Amino acid sequence: MKIPIIISTIGLLFFFTEWITLEDLRWKNRIILIFPSSDEFLFEINDSLKVEIEIRDVVYFVFADSLYSNKDYQLEDEYIEKLKAKYLLGTKTDCWVLVGKDGGMKLRREEGLDWHEALQAIDDRVVKGELVSW
Repeated sequence: MKIPIIISTIGLLFFFTEWITLEDLRWKNRIILIFPSSDEFLFEINDSLKVEIEIRDVVYFVFADSLYSNKDYQLEDEYIEKLKAKYLLGTKTDCWVLVGKDGGMKLRREEGLDWHEALQAIDDRVVKGELVSW
């Protein structure tokens, strides 16, 4: 009896998960790609930070032992490897990348994610009179 329940639960998980690429989010969201150097990466976001992330149309992906995101998106394994090759550039340390709404890389740091710096980079570009959709 337990096996059909487990199978149906897994089936529902795949049914409600959307498989995407970063190109699918172009002109809709800013993206933060987080590449921790260890699978024992701890990631906590408080309620006020969640609001700040939502206001700025940010979708983030954490590439640890499994993929984690603030949205119900999934990336195919082959696509994840392409992203790592493109953005990690061989680094063995923590790394994070800010991708603008236009799909271009706006900021890349080889350190643990600093939410203040990432959100400030978004705000600075908007305040300087650049297009809000960068």
